Amino acid sequence: PTSPPAGDREKAPRRGARGPAGPAGGRVPGAGPSACVPAGLKVILDLHAVGVAAGTSYLPVDFTNVSAAPCRLNGFPVVSLTTGEGGHQIGAAGIANHSTASTSLLLRTRQTAHIWLKVTNVANLPASSCNPVTAAGLRITLPGEASPIFLGYPITACAKPVHGADALIVDPFQAGKAQRGTAQ
Repeated sequence: PTSPPAGDREKAPRRGARGPAGPAGGRVPGAGPSACVPAGLKVILDLHAVGVAAGTSYLPVDFTNVSAAPCRLNGFPVVSLTTGEGGHQIGAAGIANHSTASTSLLLRTRQTAHIWLKVTNVANLPASSCNPVTAAGLRITLPGEASPIFLGYPITACAKPVHGADALIVDPFQAGKAQRGTAQ
């Protein structure tokens, strides 16, 4: 048997458009799969696909549906660097990269979607403006969710915002596992 496609793409709803409202739990019978939740996903930093170019590290994060039901991922997660699981945020949260089209992805069981994180090499920024520190990892919050996902991965980050430099850029969810060399 063949495996199902890596993720079904659909057009994202118009900005400001709302989905169907319904009873507690947010689902209307027959309205289709609900949003993916952290407990139903296996989230990993794919170290085999990491890339570096022009002072930027490209970090791929894969999201695999491990629940028994299909679910949806839309738009951009909120990503920040932190001092640890439950720790304090370091610097500003990542900036959404709207130059890449955002889609609504349907993930069936065992299907994967990914995001790319573009992390500026802080060694290229003035230390006095940046105040470099080592973050313990990434805090990722799915759209519409309150519970974050923590991925431990030490990254040197700026404790202070540096004017004119976006230290962390977040691409939208894309279908399939991240592949080396496909970050935009």
